[in-house]
Amino acid sequence: MDADPSLMWHGPLWYAGFRPAELSGAIPGLRTDEDLLTHFQAGSHPSGALPSAIAVTPTLLGTTTEQSAFFQWLDALVSGLACEVPLILFIGPEDVVPERPRADAVIHFGMAPQHVFERVCALQRNLLRFEEARVRRLVFGRLAGSAPAPHHSGPSGLLVIGVGHRFLELEATAEDKVDVVGAFDQRLAEDYLKQRAFDAVILDGGLPDALETLRQLRFDARFATLPVLVFSSGQGEAHALVEAGATDVLPQGITAENLKARMRVLIRAGKRRRLADRILAESRKWLMQTASAGGVPESVYQAYLDRTQSGLELRGLRLEEVWLAPAEGLPGTPSGESDTSNVFATLMTIADATSREEDLVCVVAGKGPVAVLKSDRGKARIMARINAILSHTVF
Repeated sequence: MDADPSLMWHGPLWYAGFRPAELSGAIPGLRTDEDLLTHFQAGSHPSGALPSAIAVTPTLLGTTTEQSAFFQWLDALVSGLACEVPLILFIGPEDVVPERPRADAVIHFGMAPQHVFERVCALQRNLLRFEEARVRRLVFGRLAGSAPAPHHSGPSGLLVIGVGHRFLELEATAEDKVDVVGAFDQRLAEDYLKQRAFDAVILDGGLPDALETLRQLRFDARFATLPVLVFSSGQGEAHALVEAGATDVLPQGITAENLKARMRVLIRAGKRRRLADRILAESRKWLMQTASAGGVPESVYQAYLDRTQSGLELRGLRLEEVWLAPAEGLPGTPSGESDTSNVFATLMTIADATSREEDLVCVVAGKGPVAVLKSDRGKARIMARINAILSHTVF
């Protein structure tokens, strides 16, 4: 999944305690951000636009009893939203992380502002990818004969890379249904990652080794978004590790309960990522196969559009249908029906390579190839690429 440091949908920030400036009130015309602590104390609820994210700092909410009461109230508030939004907790190494509501990310206090913003952008996109996968499974069903890739298969797992001597501690901290596997070095880790799926990775070694491992993981498209926790020995290291691609940094003095909570949040995110990756990969292969057999029935395509659009509207988004056809008069544009299959195959390949994983690219029976985008940002890019390639193609 390619990185894209931009918000998928815009809305006010709902916050309690710390208020990240990079997520606050930067969009003209939107309502101001909502202070959840003020609403909680007044017995009221935010109203209006769906938030872009919810950010909570537990230690700024008062006593343990007050925190518990607030999170019970917040759980009911989040459960009543029309759709999911990213919930982020800003915590220190000794803070208690609530089990409810379920956080999408746990972020250390010291994370740089630009990294906080990038994380929220990634969390928004992850939610849209997961919802896209759910819609495809509902509309297309389970695809017969599709075998998942090894890195999508297997039980819930945590891979520990390095020789920092925390393996037994991590194994004892992990939940019962999570396999904890240790790899002494990057080479052994690569072998494990190719053989089965892991929901998350923990790096337990020195800074140079951690940076190199992060570089290699993020360079590989299969593991570019794999959640990675890294132990660090100082704030200077934390910045470098997040810059290199660490999902979260584990500071010195972290308590066992704090570590367990961070692992729980990360593994849940990893499970959802793996499921979305698997369904999107399987459906992509199936859609390419149906293209050569006439395409997806129009009724199935319309059912997909209806479900997807209804979900996007909750976030103020809309689908962008791009019917794939070369500009008139291009050299190489086919002139007869015999060239149609070649044109469709070429257009599908171009659109598939140019669009995102969560964008649908298919041939609709009786209508032709189409790309369904989650925003209009990719439309110009796809059409420019199509015309550029077809202008140098002879069928």
